Amino acid sequence: MSKKILVVGGTGMLGKPVAEHLAANEFDVTIMSSNPDKAKEIFSGNIDVVYGDVTNIESLKKPIEGQDFIHINVSAKLNPELYETIEIGGCDKISRVAKEIGVKRIGYISGASSHGEKRGVIYLDAKVEAENRIIDSGVPYSIFRASWFFESLPRFIQQGKAMVLGEQPIKFGWLAASDYAEQVRQAYCKEEAANKCFYNVGPEKLTMMEALERFCTVCYPELQPEVLSFGMAKMFSIMPGMEQLKLAIPFFEYFTDNNEDIDPTESNEILGLNKTSVEEWSQKYKAQM
Repeated sequence: MSKKILVVGGTGMLGKPVAEHLAANEFDVTIMSSNPDKAKEIFSGNIDVVYGDVTNIESLKKPIEGQDFIHINVSAKLNPELYETIEIGGCDKISRVAKEIGVKRIGYISGASSHGEKRGVIYLDAKVEAENRIIDSGVPYSIFRASWFFESLPRFIQQGKAMVLGEQPIKFGWLAASDYAEQVRQAYCKEEAANKCFYNVGPEKLTMMEALERFCTVCYPELQPEVLSFGMAKMFSIMPGMEQLKLAIPFFEYFTDNNEDIDPTESNEILGLNKTSVEEWSQKYKAQM
């Protein structure tokens, strides 16, 4: 029997593969978007699209009505001003409506490096607070504290260069969105996945430079990955058109000295292993270039 799930923020880098994977595996998927016309251009066939705005609690009631599950994949796009309204406020409003209506489970993608603890950095502290709002709502939950995704590697290619922002010595458990999507599906299929926080990692730990070098070897062999120092980045960020770089600098500064010291054992046992390597993912990406 089909399970009804509302995916909030389903048009982005991670929301789209999750929504499509769920729809292909016996879930009745609805995408909630504040821009439904754009969302309808992305999705077709067996995925419905409805209007809803996470900053407006009244707009959430109709999309949530009748849903078994809600999967939240909102993004503040590194803008500190949006974390309060989108991440924290959005999860709070969704949780309150879900509790009122009687939704069976809420899922939310957070970050592995936060360890579920506030550390004085808005980018991850907001996700921790969003987790807390969901947990405190009383609705059964599955929190996905994911590591870095291979899907972010193409964004390291800017203006014809492959660059890592700052010296990044920490190794992360890079994973593929397709593997993560299957872990999400497993979570909504299993009662034992309720009221748990999962750490989602890939098969091998790599630094940002190691992951980027392997990606470039397959997809951009002509590029030699470089490090853009934070000092140089800050100089560039004051130039016109470099607003996104300015937002990214403090985000990447956080990762330079925060180890991803996590244990994915429970996630692997309940949700299954993530097996895709960066080379395998890169080959699939190259085939679609």
